[in-house]
Amino acid sequence: ASIIMPVIQPRVEANAEELKRRLGFEDMDTDFVCNFLLSTYLRGAFVILMTRSFDDSLGLGGEREEESRLVPVLDTLQHTTGDPNVYHVYDSDNDCLEVFAARDLAEGDELVLTYHDDMSKEVFGSRFGFVPGEAKSVRMLLEEKNAMLFPPVII
Repeated sequence: ASIIMPVIQPRVEANAEELKRRLGFEDMDTDFVCNFLLSTYLRGAFVILMTRSFDDSLGLGGEREEESRLVPVLDTLQHTTGDPNVYHVYDSDNDCLEVFAARDLAEGDELVLTYHDDMSKEVFGSRFGFVPGEAKSVRMLLEEKNAMLFPPVII
C-alpha cells in the first residue's frame, strides 16, 4: 500500500468529486475513496496473478522452475485433462518462455495444455473457476468441503 498509495492518492484527489459521484461515495472522504480503490486494484491484481500465472514450467534440462510468471498469450490456451498437444519451457538464460508442439499438429487444431495436474479440485476450481471433468459447479464443490464458509441452512 505504501508503494501504490502515492500513485493513487494524487489522481483521486485531483478528480475527487467526480470519482465520488461516479462511485456513489459523495458523502465519503477522499481517504476512504483512496483506500477503497486501492483494495479494488489489489484484489484485481491478485485475481490476475492467480488465474494467469504459470508456476510448474519445466526449465531447460527438464528441471522444475518454482517461480510464477505472467505469460501473455499462453494464458489463452485451453486446459485439457487428456494429453496436451503443446508444452512450455522457460529459458532462464534468455528470460523467455518457449512453446513447443508435443506431437504433429494439423492446421486448425486447438492448442491445449494442462494448467496444473497436481492441484486438488477445490484449489483448482477456486483458482481457475472450473474443475476439469466435474459436472458440479465450483460453488457446490466448495459448499461440500467448507461448512465454515457455507454453513448448512436450518429451516
